[in-house]
Amino acid sequence: MRPQLRCGKGLTLALFILSGMGIGSDAFADGEKPAKQDKKTEPATLPMSSISREAWLRPPTTPLQAGEIDQLVDRELKKIGIRPTRLTTDEQFLRRVWLDVTGKLPMPADVQEFLADRDPNKRAKVIDRLLETDDYANHWASYWHDVITSRLSDVRGRLLARSFTAWLAGRLKQNKSWGEIAHAALTATGKASFADPTQNGQAFFLASRLGADAVTEQAAETSRVFLGIQIQCAQCHDHPSDVWKREQFHEFAAYFARVQSRPFQDGGKRLAGLQLISRAFGEHRMPGKKDPKQTTAMSPRFIDGTSTGAGKSDLDRRRSLADAIVSKSNPWFAGAYVNRTWGELMGQAFYQPVDDLGPLKEAAMPEVLVRVAAAFRGSDYNIKQLFRALLNSKTYQRQMRPGETAEEHLLFAAAYPRRLDANSLWQSLELSLGKMGGPQFRGTKAGPFAALQGLEFVFKDEFGFDPSSRPEEVEGSVTQALLMMNNPTINDKIKAGGKNLLARILKSYPNDDEALRMLYLRTLARRPTDRERDRCRAHIAGAGRAEAFEDILWALLNSTEFQTRR
Repeated sequence: MRPQLRCGKGLTLALFILSGMGIGSDAFADGEKPAKQDKKTEPATLPMSSISREAWLRPPTTPLQAGEIDQLVDRELKKIGIRPTRLTTDEQFLRRVWLDVTGKLPMPADVQEFLADRDPNKRAKVIDRLLETDDYANHWASYWHDVITSRLSDVRGRLLARSFTAWLAGRLKQNKSWGEIAHAALTATGKASFADPTQNGQAFFLASRLGADAVTEQAAETSRVFLGIQIQCAQCHDHPSDVWKREQFHEFAAYFARVQSRPFQDGGKRLAGLQLISRAFGEHRMPGKKDPKQTTAMSPRFIDGTSTGAGKSDLDRRRSLADAIVSKSNPWFAGAYVNRTWGELMGQAFYQPVDDLGPLKEAAMPEVLVRVAAAFRGSDYNIKQLFRALLNSKTYQRQMRPGETAEEHLLFAAAYPRRLDANSLWQSLELSLGKMGGPQFRGTKAGPFAALQGLEFVFKDEFGFDPSSRPEEVEGSVTQALLMMNNPTINDKIKAGGKNLLARILKSYPNDDEALRMLYLRTLARRPTDRERDRCRAHIAGAGRAEAFEDILWALLNSTEFQTRR
């Protein structure tokens, strides 16, 4: 398929192939069918309820035993008559776990080696191996980068994100506890440079909030990210659907009253970075309800009512807040992390959206959540230990089943599909086509505000989304479709000539079936089904080898399967 024919014969042929591949639904092995679901339709039977603070703290904090998560989930499913889907095939599992842990597709050799391995513990072994890679640390640092920057509006704050991602990747690689990471981010001081990603990356979380609303933004993001609580909803008035009061938000904001983010310059008088300054005096003031100019000085107080005291220094206040947040007696910290991580790995979280927990909010299967969160607290917030427990569960390894409606909660009886994040989709594209060049600075002077250009930057900007959104809220766009279908750089890489990857595959595999198998492994991390192979054979016979394989590759890249985690 030649790019200039993309809207003519080439497009018609490619869409013909795409329609017969079964792409857009889960790819089952020949003859294999997804398990039928026996489910009740009465919403009142669904195991959803609010969780009190006492309920959070009730379960034992002992480590999760092998199979315990599945026992808890299956017990809840039996109560409501839902039968879970069967387990993934080896190909389905390997693609899913590679994308979830590393943000990358497995190479064809990885797939073939895994399929040939007869060890019954091979899934656990690959999980252990992936969690020790740099790709794991980089992928999840990138995830938290997106969580935080998605709510940032000041471009100066965004420029520090690179240093934060590098800092966090280093901590994840060392398996530092989530408590230690959160504590460091909330108590950071000093300068963070735009040009040096190795310098003080933990300062990004607070330093990226600038201007008159910095204090309230710091408070809102601290609560949302580390507690999973949208306490900012009570900033102006008592929230009618939650327990948080207006005074509680402003007491929480008072922890940040004496820290200020300021820009600093380099020797050439250019903006070089941001620094956190601790002021000796100053209190956060709550505006009056009737007259915003009538303000009240607020003393720092945690959401559980614990007071810190108004006279303490900035760093003492923030240390006190960090201590309260990571305390084992505060269930929201562990609950927020488990809920968010579970949602990323299972496709749906207990609370949806993932950053809106609360005493009056309802969670799916609360008994499961509080037990997993208790084990996370008991492990001193050991991130890799939690990942191993979740990834090794049958609940994680179940096949995909979309909901009957976009809002339906599958209650973890099946995996829920979600779109790949922009970074993972870009890496999958480069694995399938080869390197396409990174972002470049426009102009000769690469100062902190120099504009970026290049396909990678455009691609990630177009496909980016807030990872705290519900999966069903993340929708594709016409612009995204056109970028994948008609971008000249991508089309040039799809050609079956020159030094392109497709050309090398066709040269190395003169047998069409073998070339087709390698193309599927490279793009979808699986072999083609018999039906797909028959369709492709027919198209190759009618269109000619080179053009037909270009059509097939184009169709695979534009399939739902390629662009989703399933």
